[in-house]
Amino acid sequence: MSNNIDTTQNSEKAFDLKDFLGMARKHWLVILTMIVLSSLLAVYLAIKARPVYQSASSLLIERPSRMASLEQVYGMAGMDWEFYPNQIHILKSMPVAKRVVERIGVNKFIPKEVELKWYEKLLPGRSSVDLKSLPKNELLAMALSNVRNTMSVTQAKGSGIFNIAFDDYDPYLATLKANALAESYIEEVIESGINAKQRTGESISKQLPELEKKVSESEFNLKAFQKQHKIFLPENGDELAVQELSQLSARITELKRDKLNLESVYRRIKSVKSDPEKLARIPALLEKSEVINQKGKYAVTQSKVSELGLVYGPKHPKMKRAMEARRLAQNEYYSILQTTADLMVLDYDSIAQEIAYEQSGVSSIKGEISTNNELAFEYDALKRDLDYNKQIYEAFLKQSKETDAVKTGSVQTINARVVNKAMVPSSPYKPNKKIMLAIGLFLGLLLGLGMAFLLEHFDNTFKSSDEVEKKLNVPVIGMLPNIFEKDDVGSPALQFVESPKSAFAESIRTLRTGVLLSLPDMENKSFLVTSTVPSEGKTTIAMNLAHSLSHLGDTILIEADLRRPMVKQNMGRTTQKGLTTLISGESGFSESVIVDARSKKLHILSSGKIPPNPLELLSSEKFDVILAKLKEKYKFVIIDCAPVMAVSDALVLSQKVDGVLFVIKHESTPSQLVESAISRLNRVSSRIIGVALNRLKTNKAKYGRYYKYEGNYYGHYGYHTNSKKSEKSA
Repeated sequence: MSNNIDTTQNSEKAFDLKDFLGMARKHWLVILTMIVLSSLLAVYLAIKARPVYQSASSLLIERPSRMASLEQVYGMAGMDWEFYPNQIHILKSMPVAKRVVERIGVNKFIPKEVELKWYEKLLPGRSSVDLKSLPKNELLAMALSNVRNTMSVTQAKGSGIFNIAFDDYDPYLATLKANALAESYIEEVIESGINAKQRTGESISKQLPELEKKVSESEFNLKAFQKQHKIFLPENGDELAVQELSQLSARITELKRDKLNLESVYRRIKSVKSDPEKLARIPALLEKSEVINQKGKYAVTQSKVSELGLVYGPKHPKMKRAMEARRLAQNEYYSILQTTADLMVLDYDSIAQEIAYEQSGVSSIKGEISTNNELAFEYDALKRDLDYNKQIYEAFLKQSKETDAVKTGSVQTINARVVNKAMVPSSPYKPNKKIMLAIGLFLGLLLGLGMAFLLEHFDNTFKSSDEVEKKLNVPVIGMLPNIFEKDDVGSPALQFVESPKSAFAESIRTLRTGVLLSLPDMENKSFLVTSTVPSEGKTTIAMNLAHSLSHLGDTILIEADLRRPMVKQNMGRTTQKGLTTLISGESGFSESVIVDARSKKLHILSSGKIPPNPLELLSSEKFDVILAKLKEKYKFVIIDCAPVMAVSDALVLSQKVDGVLFVIKHESTPSQLVESAISRLNRVSSRIIGVALNRLKTNKAKYGRYYKYEGNYYGHYGYHTNSKKSEKSA
């Protein structure tokens, strides 16, 4: 089942691809035109574009490796990944750009005059501008904008090397900018780093006296408080009672942690009591070294019993000794397990007792210092204030000494040096004319395909028999290709006679078969040939079909298109006698009917004189009588009629025949018009026997491959299409 689904999906994809290729082949001229126009535009733009030169220099930037604390002071510390992105921002910053402009000179950035673009030249009052006359601040702004807009800074992956590139119409200016930026960056970093460190040192120096004063005040307040309340401290500066209370609290916390760790083991030991096998399942006991050693010995005796059991019986002396050794080892193992368990229980009980003892000591100490609680809090506050002020003072004092090192040159800032200086480029790197041409070709192809798709999408003509049958609900009984003939061949209406072995002649035979099968119950058959609008080839089909039917019996072709008669013209006759004179009685039947010289069984009743009232003549009783007699006399009666949408003649005549053969010109007549014509015929209850799809473009239509095959097939059996051909309207 899945294979069938895959096959169906593949066939649909192939079908879609064939449709796409067919569309491209059909509109190849549109696609080619767009490709040519787009390519010409690309060539024009490539020629007109000003050449742009690029010059690049390389700069190595290394992280500072000394004075880590200074890095923290000056904001240079932080995460490593922030360092190099920050340097890129510094390289692109305005201060560095100003240094570049100052180093090169503002005048070198300003052209003598600015040429207007082509559309600006069309505006009245616009002329070239002399930039030299602008104010200095505007010139500086233009120079800075030039530096920042033409700059490109990239970091080599995994290194501290930065590539600095500048684009410019002037190769020398691009080189100057690339070299100036590298030097300006080094100057900016060094100068800003030193300034920042000096400012930090000055700020610290101003704050040191105040911080020293705060430390002195804190020490004085703490000593005065001790003297007033007779609080004597050991050398370490902490009150003994508070220190002892802290130590006891820490000890109690530690004991509680140990008790908690032993509690789960203690409960399991108590639950299993003295069962050695259950004790052997407690992981905490099995982790003890003495248990591990004895368990190993016990495992050795078990292994030995198993090995001897494979050779000796249970009563063998060696087997008995081994089993006795295993029993002794097991007893020793269980004894050690029990002893270890008892020790862990004792440990747990002793910890619990020690916790109770220490807690009583804490309660005692708390009772001693409860009266001095407020004094302790105040003392702690004074002590914390002193410690904090000392810490701040020491930190600032250390930083002050480090910043003093900057003045003596012992501090190392960011390391940066130029690796490669920029060289004057010998050739432009933009525009790349080959790439522009390739883009032009590609865009032209896309535009061409887009236009082809739009043309195909908005093409509302019939392109295949499936469309005809789906939209009109009428079968297609014949498809006739465009007629290709030699220059010496006459009217296309005589193709069946002149080229009986051509593919067109064979398609007429296929159409003949379709007509006959559509009217199977009638011995004498009459049908009308019409179309939606003029120039769809209905007369050509009617005449060729008449020649084909004459091979099967007596046939008459009636030219009932009394407004634009083409049968007489295609035959090369100039007679004024025909259907109109026969109806009016001006001529007899024998005088009005022409016997075809190529087929004696084909008679042609041409239009005769063009009347002023064609519809009245075709609606007259006289015409009905004549038509009835012709149906009795001839086996096949074919009426060539005016188009349905042009006049109402076809609606009237469709009531007088056995069926209607409707002709549609391939990829020409809008489907809405055809649907309207079919609807008009259906409203008068006309019997439409089928559709003939005419002038099929075999090189474009979906049936093109079929007709190529058909031509080769019939050529093999004597049928042919002419090799030297000129396409004519069918």
